[in-house]
Amino acid sequence: MNTAQATPNDGRPGTAAPGVPLTTRADARVLDGLRTALGGLLDGPSREHYTAPPVIARRTVELAGYHTSFPQLLGAVHGGHDGEPAPTDLVLTPAACHHLYPLLAAEGGPAGGTLSVEAQCYRGELTTESGRLRSFRMYEFVTVGRPEEVERWRDAALTRAGELLHRLGLSPRTEAANDPFFGRAGRLAANLQHAQQLKWELVVPTSDGIEQAVSSANYHKEHFGEAFGLSDGDGQPAHSACLAFGLDRLVLALRHRYEFDTGRWPQDVRSLLAL
Repeated sequence: MNTAQATPNDGRPGTAAPGVPLTTRADARVLDGLRTALGGLLDGPSREHYTAPPVIARRTVELAGYHTSFPQLLGAVHGGHDGEPAPTDLVLTPAACHHLYPLLAAEGGPAGGTLSVEAQCYRGELTTESGRLRSFRMYEFVTVGRPEEVERWRDAALTRAGELLHRLGLSPRTEAANDPFFGRAGRLAANLQHAQQLKWELVVPTSDGIEQAVSSANYHKEHFGEAFGLSDGDGQPAHSACLAFGLDRLVLALRHRYEFDTGRWPQDVRSLLAL
């Protein structure tokens, strides 16, 4: 195959790099509609919404523990004025929520409330499976506070996410899962997280014969509170949770469900996405 003309099997225009698709004008309109729908998803406004850059401080990712959990997925940024380029203090953003914890830590005082952020993320995936992207957009809500408040928020956020996907006609399936927030991705840690039901994924078809998670709701317990020095109103390490959406996978799922001509999508879906 001529990689300079690579095209993913989901029908979108590709670049010379597998897993790095281009965005058409039509898809950009769908993405804007998804952002609008997500902005009103949860009860009450978030404290602030941020658009994050595609790079993040290496130290932040190290504090989060991502570099020890999935070092093979992390992308480094190299640079230098003289001689061979060397690693800088930046890496490519692996998860949108990582941008928010240093921000909360810098505020000082008890951590609380909900923030949201969208980031262009990178993960060094080796597969060429449709939807298994190396560069993708992630939209996340993050809340911090006392354990019972945060777990209750996570459950309510998962419900709202499922309702939105049903309104989009995607008929999600909810599955317990595990993620890299708790040290090395060993079988014991993964099984423990799965048993405690700390992470739930909403899975939908994204192409023929392929189902993938387009959203997840994660309860991190005190992991990020301890890593970034966040305390709750009782002076204990704050607990945190996030609700994440893979925007590019959502576009894939909608294209798979309704084909490519958005003008022929159901009117209620078009209205929801302001198309």
